Amino acid sequence: MIVTVAQQKGGVGKTTTALSLATIAARAGKRVLAVDIDPQFALTRQIGVDYRALPLSLVDVLAGRVTATDAIVADVHGVDVLPATRELAGVELALVGEMSRESFLADAIEPLSYDLIVIDTPPNLGLLTVNALVPADVVIAPVSAGDEGAAQGLAELRATISKLKRLRPTPPELAVILTKWQRHRVIGGVIEDAILQLDPEHPPIVRVPMRSAVERAAVDHVPIPIGAPDSPPSLAYYQLAQELQLC
Repeated sequence: MIVTVAQQKGGVGKTTTALSLATIAARAGKRVLAVDIDPQFALTRQIGVDYRALPLSLVDVLAGRVTATDAIVADVHGVDVLPATRELAGVELALVGEMSRESFLADAIEPLSYDLIVIDTPPNLGLLTVNALVPADVVIAPVSAGDEGAAQGLAELRATISKLKRLRPTPPELAVILTKWQRHRVIGGVIEDAILQLDPEHPPIVRVPMRSAVERAAVDHVPIPIGAPDSPPSLAYYQLAQELQLC
């Protein structure tokens, strides 16, 4: 299975979601690859890969210099990682003029043998994100419960996914989650209503509470299901993983 975590808006918990799903599946005994296709390389940093010492990265893979297998960093908290560096921004510009430019990542990871591949994307719907959407079986869209703009970002993501029909016969399944959720904040209800107005048949499948454990996990470079397995955010991500049958 390939799961892509995507949103037009930044700061909604994409990387935390991607890392949590990857580590939960790995702890359940699955072979998992986490792919970082974000030029800000948040996943690479947050899982603890020393990006300054990387001999190879996804940049080299998309540029055609090496295969994906060559660039993988093995067994980081039980997860293999295909890391990113900031040079991905230049690769994205170079891809614009290429044939089949939307399928470079799909072609690179197609030969790999994993139970689960989780892809973390940039906070936009540019060519790198489209490359991550093309091979996806499921797209997870985190929507921050404190940011009305995140609901609009969800609408734009839906529109982008609908355009994939020319590249693949069946679009990926879309699953929405609420992040940074606080039970008694009115704005959370407003955001949830906005999501339901976009698609009444697909309400958020989990609510991930706002807790300091999420920030601590990022600072410590330890995914939250490992560093704080009993915390409310970690339990919410376990629920999400179960919904997706990843554990």
